[in-house]
Amino acid sequence: MDNLKKIIWSDEFSVGNSDIDIDHIQLIEIYNELIDFNETDRDRKDFALILSKMTVYCFVHFTKEEEYMEKMGYPDLAAHKRFHKDYIYKVAQYNIELLSANPPKIHEVIDFLKYWWVNHILEEDKKYKAFKLESKSDAKY
Repeated sequence: MDNLKKIIWSDEFSVGNSDIDIDHIQLIEIYNELIDFNETDRDRKDFALILSKMTVYCFVHFTKEEEYMEKMGYPDLAAHKRFHKDYIYKVAQYNIELLSANPPKIHEVIDFLKYWWVNHILEEDKKYKAFKLESKSDAKY
């Protein structure tokens, strides 16, 4: 069950923008709260609070990140926004299911969040970092 380990921030996750990196660090810390939650005997209410905290913070982060990409003229902004919307939809489903008689299993949520955040930062967010670096070098010509 490797997916139930905390994510440790490293420079590998950096997208070259300190505000975005700080958001990613915060989101990883919230994810790590779920790992801690899983290792204790807390109730569904605590699970819902952590998941809600991540959901709220994502709205702030996604807005900031999308504005940043728009300012730099990132050509794949629409596709990136779709990733964000799909994520929000999935996490909203988890939040709704927490109220049901059949709540999602913590492992399912953790697996989804870890896969999504690690892959999103390392693959999708790195694309706008590369674009920014290329744009800077092109601007010299």
